Amino acid sequence: MVITTIVMDVYKPGSELKNKVVDISDSFNARVGDNQVRLVIKYVERGIVERMEQEQLTPFMMGWVGQPDEEQKVTAETGIAVSYHGSTNDIIGGGKVQMDLPGTMFPQEGMFYGFFGLENDKGKRVTTNTVRFIVENDNPDMYVDAEPFRSELQKLLDWATAQAKSNLSGIETDWEALKKTIKDMIDSGDTDLTSLTNRIGLAEGELNKLLKMIDGNNLATKSDLDGFTKKLSDVIYGEVDVDDDTDIGESLPINLKKQLDDFKAKLPKDQFKIAIISDAHYEDRYRNEIWGSYPYTKDAYKHLTAFNYLQDSVDVMIANGDNVNGLDSSVKNTKQELSAYNEKLITGVNTDRYALVGNHDDGSPSKSYNKAITPAEIISNDELEKLFHTHDLINGEVRNNGSMYFYKDYDKSKIRLVGIYTEDIPETAVNDDGTPKFTRWLYHTYGQAQLDWLSKVAFSNIPADYQVVVVGHAPLYYGWTDTGAHQYNFELLKGLLDAVDVGNSFSGSSGTDVPNELKVSVSADYSEQGPRSVAAFIAGHVHRELTVPLDRFTMTTVLNDCNYSANVAANSAQSMAFTVYCFDTAKRTASIYGFGRATDRKYSY
Repeated sequence: MVITTIVMDVYKPGSELKNKVVDISDSFNARVGDNQVRLVIKYVERGIVERMEQEQLTPFMMGWVGQPDEEQKVTAETGIAVSYHGSTNDIIGGGKVQMDLPGTMFPQEGMFYGFFGLENDKGKRVTTNTVRFIVENDNPDMYVDAEPFRSELQKLLDWATAQAKSNLSGIETDWEALKKTIKDMIDSGDTDLTSLTNRIGLAEGELNKLLKMIDGNNLATKSDLDGFTKKLSDVIYGEVDVDDDTDIGESLPINLKKQLDDFKAKLPKDQFKIAIISDAHYEDRYRNEIWGSYPYTKDAYKHLTAFNYLQDSVDVMIANGDNVNGLDSSVKNTKQELSAYNEKLITGVNTDRYALVGNHDDGSPSKSYNKAITPAEIISNDELEKLFHTHDLINGEVRNNGSMYFYKDYDKSKIRLVGIYTEDIPETAVNDDGTPKFTRWLYHTYGQAQLDWLSKVAFSNIPADYQVVVVGHAPLYYGWTDTGAHQYNFELLKGLLDAVDVGNSFSGSSGTDVPNELKVSVSADYSEQGPRSVAAFIAGHVHRELTVPLDRFTMTTVLNDCNYSANVAANSAQSMAFTVYCFDTAKRTASIYGFGRATDRKYSY
């Protein structure tokens, strides 16, 4: 099949093209759940081919997928935000890029409405006019150049259906051939496993129709066909136990294990690797009576089994906050959920594991939705320390008397990992009626004790040639804010990190907008220590993937692990989002690999 090269001009001269929308649906469309969908774009500017190699430009695309409004636009109100950030591997020369788009780009039926572009790590960014194309659902064909593409699996199931219809007496023989073919395809990676559930669903629909036909004709072989469909389901949906050190009481679907194996195989062997799972929002059942719950969060145990399966391929594993949803009306239930999640996270061997606190983890969101909250109705800091095992020092880390924040040096890789507490509120601050003035759910801040410890301990006496990686739940707030929430003292933490990176001094204090109980001041001098490169600031919380270059270091956020789309099958790869950061300390690059809905990214520091 010939793939059309779509020419896009990034030159947008004036009002005559200001509102132009380029419809490429005659050349390219996609299907919900399709993975590794090839899209070839040639970028030109006023007819001149873009010099991507010279300026180290890489392709990206951003937009929304959903139902268009009356103006044929898809917005945040009507669609799901999607984005793809490619690499130099996508460049094929002559101004052309070849993007193999992941299934996350096609989360639901409707229209893609957004733009394509080129970017580099120096901040250059060029974009096309708005682009749209169709995303189909429950359709076995994806059209490129109006030529139907049939997946190998779909062809196979078409064949199986035809065989069952024409030769029911030989169903067992047919099954054995089918089983071998499917396994060969899976083993060779020839099957698009990410969209397997969707495709099997199509085939099962056809087989159900066949069953009705058999009943109508009063054929005696219905039981044979029942056995056939069960075996077909087993080989695709079947599960496999994994190593006892990884298994946390759950098994992995066969196709999910294969995807995880493929993911581990592409991680670089000689770099320091941190695996992040964030915003799981675990609940033991889906509570749709409370706003803010997410479907399928009860499946977090299965997600942790999959996450733990990465342990032999990474150096550190971190659950980066909002491990539970905190929306249960009973704080007792939230404690039980948090205890269960964190216990299962730290189960395993071979790698260090940390759990950090998010703004949902203390149960304060539930009460805040409904009525004034009292300290007895949320999990206290002392209780959180027990639930997060901060006094156990299970990884040999350094903490401030069992604090939520810590550091540990990884001597072989020359990395100092620093975990921070981004919801560091003073619990003693209460109103006249006994309700707390501040809740972790709505206040992202750093207290005096933490900033003192970070400035004098975690960021001091860093060995020569070491690089610093900081991980915390909430990001540094540059370029956006949390609506309805409050962000305080983050600029002081950034000032400290800038000083660490340069090797100079910093002093600062809270702004006038900060409540008195949250005001802090900090000072430090790292001139004798000298520069210590800040390799990363990693956060979650915002449920988006962001890469934000700041003055001296880059801040990134990771995608939420919780699945809140009814279009995504529970416990499929697309219901999950894990991110592995790989640090090449010699070249000073961070390569970010995404599993499931998460995507790949890269930056230099």
